Amino acid sequence: MMTHAILSAIGPDRPGLVEEVSQYIFQRGGNIEDSRMVNLRGQFAMMVLLGADESAMRKLQGDLATLEKSSGLRPELRPAGAARVGEGADARPFRLVATAMDQAGLVHRVSNLLRKFDVNIENLETRLAAAPYTGAPVFEMDMTLSIPRKTQLAELRGQLGGLCDQLNIDWQLTAV
Repeated sequence: MMTHAILSAIGPDRPGLVEEVSQYIFQRGGNIEDSRMVNLRGQFAMMVLLGADESAMRKLQGDLATLEKSSGLRPELRPAGAARVGEGADARPFRLVATAMDQAGLVHRVSNLLRKFDVNIENLETRLAAAPYTGAPVFEMDMTLSIPRKTQLAELRGQLGGLCDQLNIDWQLTAV
């Protein structure tokens, strides 16, 4: 029977980490199904959804110290629940892209508003970039959202627009 787990690992970045971790998983009978990996200012962070039979999952869990020693990453393996049948059927996918002069609390303020509308943030990427000409830090945010079908999009857009005006955020919400 196939089981699933989430492998997360963080540590100093260097060439070869993805190969080493994927080899570790493959050699123990696991399969990478979904993943997110990123270098954040010299620290490598990964989250990987693994599929494996129960025996392979025990090997993966039991050998984490080997992975830590060989890679320099701090790994953790946690069971993942089964995919829910019909997941997302009562929601529509959207993408929210926002740009603003950097200021503390932008992610919190936007995510707080989305929470009030029961919107699920499926994916979130943020980064600081230099503004053209001035070089001032510009905050960029890209979200993949699941908006419940019951949500009044006009009301959500109106409140999101009001918040973004207040925070001087340029934004765009589009159906995916």
